[in-house]
Amino acid sequence: MAPRRFGPSDRERVTLRVDGDDVPALRGEPIAIALAAAGRVVLGRSVKYHRPRGASCYAGRCDGCLMRVDGAPSRMTCRVPCEHGMVVETQNVLGTAEVDLLAATDWFFPGGMNHHEMFTWSKPVNRVMQSVARRIAGVGKLPDEARAPIEPMRRECDVLVIGAGPSGLAAAAACARAGLRVIVADEETRAGGHLAHTPGVVRTAEDEAPIDARVVAERLAARAVERGAELALGCSVIAIDDEDPSMLVALADAPDALVRIEARRVIVAQGRHEGAWAFEGNDLPGVIGSDAACRLLAHGVLPGERVVIAGPTSASAPGSARLRALAAALESAGASVIGNFEISAIERAHGRAGIDRVDVRTVGGIESLECDALVVAPPSSAVYELASQAGADVVWREGGFEVVASHADGATRTPRVRVVGRASGVPSVPAGIAQGVAAARAIAQELASEMAGRHGGAR
Repeated sequence: MAPRRFGPSDRERVTLRVDGDDVPALRGEPIAIALAAAGRVVLGRSVKYHRPRGASCYAGRCDGCLMRVDGAPSRMTCRVPCEHGMVVETQNVLGTAEVDLLAATDWFFPGGMNHHEMFTWSKPVNRVMQSVARRIAGVGKLPDEARAPIEPMRRECDVLVIGAGPSGLAAAAACARAGLRVIVADEETRAGGHLAHTPGVVRTAEDEAPIDARVVAERLAARAVERGAELALGCSVIAIDDEDPSMLVALADAPDALVRIEARRVIVAQGRHEGAWAFEGNDLPGVIGSDAACRLLAHGVLPGERVVIAGPTSASAPGSARLRALAAALESAGASVIGNFEISAIERAHGRAGIDRVDVRTVGGIESLECDALVVAPPSSAVYELASQAGADVVWREGGFEVVASHADGATRTPRVRVVGRASGVPSVPAGIAQGVAAARAIAQELASEMAGRHGGAR
């Protein structure tokens, strides 16, 4: 497949060793992005039937990008930055990612394979079958070297903000301005949340006219840092413990470290992620979410040369403006965009090692469209897991989950935890920013009252 990188870049060029081949990349960009830029969309095979798999989200939400990197198995390559000389290997194949001999399993068992009863008619044969199954089951092999146990680092702060999107950054800046110690943790390596890779413009309360989304992201991040907030990028919070009445304890997975963060208050601002889409062939490499397409474009990489888009077609539907901006950005970068269809109109995606055709239901019947990428924009759902773990309520609304929180200041039923931004269902960037600032002010007042109470009690 032809390379898909467009436009110049000031990043240093490096070389990866991928399955024995040299692949050009840019230092610091995710490995999966570099492979997409080189035209490599098949990154692995499914466990049971060895069907081709590729990244569908580029955000650590799917498992299509798992590969062995420098001897470490099952790394999410959309989260691993490129460095010169990295050795990247496909897992779970007999052959290569494109030509896997074990893919014959899918051909031999077109109606599905019940491995629980297979070859049970003969004990000797069943033992042989089990031995073979153990060798080919699972994904990846043990690492080349055992990693030494990591002692967690300990950090303290007044407020931990989880998520460096617009509402999280606004909350962090307001907290820091109030004199509070603030840590902002985000699993991304760029601050700004969805704005960091959103094409087109957004409206804000402080600008008279719509402004470039990425400019807004950079401005919010710079403001938070200027006011004293600490940005911990590439740092993924994986757990929250609220048993201690005096503090909340969060465990974060940072590069080469495990961090225990003790905070008096937590603001969760993790945004939303796209849901699943149901049609035959939806797991083919080249079928990706609209957010994934935005991420690729932000790195100067096309998702394909002929791109079919499926998502909300009504101008008033949530996400439709972003989808139109994405289509315009794709065409501007040199891709051919073929229509915008409702997801319900997608009948089937076809292809062997990746999508090459999609069947779409139109008023005239089924139309088959040639393409090398299908971008879908299903309803989104809140990233609610940490908020729920900390005690916040979660409900199902309009096709996705949402955290129950005040749209005014992010308050939840758990006094020490607030949820702001898109995860709480606020409708726009300005509303999310205002909610984040209000949450910060409420927390500053709470902590000031607690401090005054302690001093009063000490007398």
